[in-house]
Amino acid sequence: MNQDQFVAKRQGAWKELDEILAAAQRKGPRQLSLEQVERLGLLYRRAASDLAYARTYFPGGHAAAYLNQLVARAHSLIYAEEPQRLRSLWRLFARTVPATVRGAWRPLLLSAALMLLGGLVGFIAILFDPNLAEALVPAQMRHYEASAPDGEIFPAEFRSLIGTLILINNVRVGVLAFGLGITLGIGTALVLLYNGVIIGALAAHYFRAGLSFSFWALILPHGALELMAIFLAGAAGFCLGWPIVSPGRLSRRAAFAAGARRAGVLILGSLPFFLVAAAIEGFITPMGSLPEWGKYGVALVTGVLGIAYWALGGRGDPEGAPAGRDARAAPGAGP
Repeated sequence: MNQDQFVAKRQGAWKELDEILAAAQRKGPRQLSLEQVERLGLLYRRAASDLAYARTYFPGGHAAAYLNQLVARAHSLIYAEEPQRLRSLWRLFARTVPATVRGAWRPLLLSAALMLLGGLVGFIAILFDPNLAEALVPAQMRHYEASAPDGEIFPAEFRSLIGTLILINNVRVGVLAFGLGITLGIGTALVLLYNGVIIGALAAHYFRAGLSFSFWALILPHGALELMAIFLAGAAGFCLGWPIVSPGRLSRRAAFAAGARRAGVLILGSLPFFLVAAAIEGFITPMGSLPEWGKYGVALVTGVLGIAYWALGGRGDPEGAPAGRDARAAPGAGP
């Protein structure tokens, strides 16, 4: 079989492979049909075999040159899937998450407002009736030494334990706030209010002892990001429940599906905040060598960076903009 006969016999399969590769380049690999994906693997193996044959019997011929570039294109597509996943993950957190947060600003502000309201209620309740601390302030957090010369609330050996308890509690709150969105958002609102009350009661408890400055120095370095993560989880809960109440022009099923997708992005967006907060809680919050003003500085920097990420991430990027517009337009964007 000479080269022309070889090409005539095999060029149909090569053309089909070329068309699949062109479709993948034009629309993206994930838009290929299941049949196209199956054919891609089969045709790639056959083309690789044809390339080996052409190099053996027609070295330097046009068939070998064509097959070389065709197989190289197919190889790049098939084996570049993992880097594409990494790029997709990068796009998710660099573009989609902040754009979705901006589009869901109403449920985000509602989450923050509910926790603030609960905080004010808890603070005022303890100021007027200090005995309520036994009901509202966890036993592990009621310990303090008001006469300690260094102004520390907790002995050094208890700081990591207290910080860990706070982190675990906040993650639990975030999960509950998100999951209870299915109760039309009522459960989400109650979780946010209740935990706001606990934080306010804690603040009032140490305020009465004259240890507010030390208390917030212990809480805020990691707490700034933890609170932002909880606000996101609460917003996710409202995005999950609100479409059931007000589906807009969509059916309730379609509105709920859109809200659930948005909620999923928001809850994923809270994970880095929890993880960074955990790192700060483990390495910076317990540092006795870092003065309390320094810990306030850490809280300020992390809080500003978190807000800047929400406000600026993905802006000016054509791939990031639609997520924000869709989040604002969809019925599940919030109350």
